[in-house]
Amino acid sequence: MANPTYATPTDDQIAWRDAARASNALPAHLIAFLQCGVSVTLGARRPDGRPIVGAGVACRVSSEGTVRILLSWAGNAELVEAVQAGSAIAATFSRARDHRSIQLKASRAVFNEIAPDDLSEAARQSAILADDLVELGYMRAQADVYALCGTTGLASLEFVPERVFTQTPGPGAGAELSR
Repeated sequence: MANPTYATPTDDQIAWRDAARASNALPAHLIAFLQCGVSVTLGARRPDGRPIVGAGVACRVSSEGTVRILLSWAGNAELVEAVQAGSAIAATFSRARDHRSIQLKASRAVFNEIAPDDLSEAARQSAILADDLVELGYMRAQADVYALCGTTGLASLEFVPERVFTQTPGPGAGAELSR
């Protein structure tokens, strides 16, 4: 296995600054990253204020800038309940091979039914994540389970990002990427 080149928060800040954007939508390089087979960790708050964590299977970004995270209804029941009760949402996208991580936040999100082509897209993104994990030394069975390759019982969590942060480890992690 070759030594990987690691991402840095500075890489994210430079790419954000240099991205040509016609609007407040996410830049193309970031949309590509969100849809490239990364792990998706979701955070929300229960009505009593306690945090709840969930996991997404895949992400899709519409041409209007709406982020759609595909996730298992059953595996995220508490998170679904918290979001339906009005919790804000945080979604962190992390790439295994270089630890690049981006976090999106929104004050609200909604759930919708999945689109007909969402299952194939979830399978594609999950397979990429599993392949990355195998390259890093995971056994295939472990990688497939971690990547949530099962694509049944999915829902679509949708929101328009209000804030974007680099969460890539290193100096500058946690910095907001301002428009």
